[in-house]
Amino acid sequence: MYQPNTPPDDRSRSLNPGKSSVSKRSPTTSNASGLDHRVRQLPQHNLVPIWLKLLLTMQKRAVVLLASIFGLNLILYGYTVYTQDSWKHQYGQLKRLQQQEDQQSVMNEILKQQMAQTSEQPDSGLVAPQPDRIVFIPRAAQRATKSLPAAEQPKTTPVSKLPVGY
Repeated sequence: MYQPNTPPDDRSRSLNPGKSSVSKRSPTTSNASGLDHRVRQLPQHNLVPIWLKLLLTMQKRAVVLLASIFGLNLILYGYTVYTQDSWKHQYGQLKRLQQQEDQQSVMNEILKQQMAQTSEQPDSGLVAPQPDRIVFIPRAAQRATKSLPAAEQPKTTPVSKLPVGY
C-alpha cells in the first residue's frame, strides 16, 4: 500500500512489522544540479489471494465448458435441420411413388377390362378352349450319362490346426 507522507523506511516497516526490507541507508542518486533523489521500493503486487486464483481458474474452465456446449448445440442444431430436410425430401418421394403405384394399378385394371371386352367380341380371332384341342407335349427320353475320366487327385498335405493368418 502506498502511503504518501511516510518515508520509505517507515512504509516498509508498516507493511512488515519487525522486519525491515529496506536498509537504514537508502540508495541515493545525484544529478547535475546536485539534488539527491531517493529510490523508493515499490510494493509487491504478486500476492494474489487463493480464493481469487480459484475463481479465475473456475472462470477459465467455465468459458471452455460453455464454448464446447455452444459448439455441440450448433452441431446438434445442424443435424436436426439436416434430418428434417432429408425427411421432408424422402417423404415427398414416398408420396410420389405411392401416387405412381396407384396410377399403375388403375392402368392395369383398365387394360384387363379392355382385354376382356375385346376377347368377347366375335371378330377378335380368339377361340374358346375345347378339350379336344388341348396339346400335350411328351416327355423327353432319359439319356444315358457319360462318365467323365477321373482327374488325378493332388496329394493332400496334413492340415494344421493353427489359423492361416498366424
